Amino acid sequence: MKIALLTSVDIRHRYVARELVKHFDVVAVGYEQTGYHPIDTRLNELTAAELETALSHFTERTHQEENYFGHDADFLTPSDGPSICQIEPGCLNSESTLTFLDSHEPEVVVVYGTNLIKSALLKRWSGKLINMHLGLSPYYRGTATNFYPLLNDELAFIGATIHSIDAGIDSGAIFAHARPSIVAEDMPHTIGCKAIQAGLDALVHVLTQMTSRVIVPVPQWEQPGARLYLRKDYHPRQVAKLYKLIDDGLISRYVAREAEVATRVRLVTLSESTPIVEPATRS
Repeated sequence: MKIALLTSVDIRHRYVARELVKHFDVVAVGYEQTGYHPIDTRLNELTAAELETALSHFTERTHQEENYFGHDADFLTPSDGPSICQIEPGCLNSESTLTFLDSHEPEVVVVYGTNLIKSALLKRWSGKLINMHLGLSPYYRGTATNFYPLLNDELAFIGATIHSIDAGIDSGAIFAHARPSIVAEDMPHTIGCKAIQAGLDALVHVLTQMTSRVIVPVPQWEQPGARLYLRKDYHPRQVAKLYKLIDDGLISRYVAREAEVATRVRLVTLSESTPIVEPATRS
């Protein structure tokens, strides 16, 4: 099964790209410069203490990504197998990206960490676009959806969702959910890196199954209280608030009651989304 990947350029994205190449016939990889950097958002509105916390938060993200993924996070080159495309800000949904993908005729296009996929790509690759969303849909959709469950004291909703892409935001039918194992000593970015690894493991599992059978994903359900976060909802002051909650025992409290609260969240397993069907016939 020929796979194309659209991803971004940070350590976590480069690591996922290299891992997929190890497991599958990845014929094309597009690295998008998204143009979005939350560390630069409204910093002039912070107090000195809030600013220090916010900057430290993003420095720590880089440190933990290096720790978890930096051993294998170089950009891929054509010598690694796939054709490579650098996608400039604002060009993800352009004719050039469409042409790049078309020229390699992938059977599946995997998306991780890019800006929103819009009409041209949706139309051309309808039914063949798969997203690795960091967050548990339909509970948390949009951006920073493993940050806001921490901020909202809802750690049971931290994880990743492997889902088809439709015209909504992280609203497509679900192949599988994944959750990280959280311990009392964890901090936001160790949890975040664990969620990335859990999501990658689930993605590899889903794609492996797709090589031999048809997988029918589970449609997302109406979820009372479901949350959608957009970039405009983020303020760096939220980071300072989060670390106050952590100082007050946010993570250790969750770990102590995880067995009670985690089971209240409906999760889609791969077995739930793989009915017994004839193997896929590929042209």
